[in-house]
Amino acid sequence: MEMIDLNSKDMIQKRVNVGQVLWKWPLAMVFARLFLAVIAQSLVALLFFSASPSPYQAAAAWWPVYGTLIDLGCFILIIRQIRTEGLRFRDLLGFDQRRLGRDILIGLGFILWVFPLAMIGITAASLLIFANPQPPSVYFPLPIWAAAYSLLIFPAIWGLMEQSTYQGYALPRLKALFSRPGLAIAIVAFGWGLQHIALPLIFDWRYMLYRFLSFLPLAVVMTLVYLRTRRLLPLIIAHWAVDMLGILSGLILPMLMK
Repeated sequence: MEMIDLNSKDMIQKRVNVGQVLWKWPLAMVFARLFLAVIAQSLVALLFFSASPSPYQAAAAWWPVYGTLIDLGCFILIIRQIRTEGLRFRDLLGFDQRRLGRDILIGLGFILWVFPLAMIGITAASLLIFANPQPPSVYFPLPIWAAAYSLLIFPAIWGLMEQSTYQGYALPRLKALFSRPGLAIAIVAFGWGLQHIALPLIFDWRYMLYRFLSFLPLAVVMTLVYLRTRRLLPLIIAHWAVDMLGILSGLILPMLMK
């Protein structure tokens, strides 16, 4: 029996037509992760309030650890909304066991363009903002247990929730709600890039602008790829791998070389 894709554009359009999907929640979810990141860093900063003269700065180093709190908050918000549509979380993923092997292979292949594009965005943004191709680090030394968590656990959950939020949930609904697909792509890419100014949040406008611009090209391309393929799992796999490589090179290797 053929499996019905409840998150397909036709099924979403039907729910839009009967008023089951409104614009406010997909739009809110585009920016929810930014606010959740600020809240999570603020909560961690409270732990450093008496131990550090700059507790918010001290908390910034822990973003690959407290990032899971962002994912948890985002997961709760998404579940709340898709239940009103009669969906489960797995429906956002378009999970199909018959295509699992193919999706994994495609995801591994996607790494070949996701990683170079991410590096191009980072390098170009660094050149533009700092006149230096060597970008400032977004990773800071952590205890061994936290570094291990950042490498082994964080990228898998982060890739899953970012792709599910921006691509699985927000993008197809905004595309169905607005008459111009380009507007939905622009909103999602903007919100996705904006999220990065709080990963971590450092109160330096140049650093914040760099973080926003560095991810923007990848955000645009990934939204286009998803709309073309409608397969989320390959993008999740590529996202996980690239984040893990970033943490390996930016956090783990510098710690080992000390």
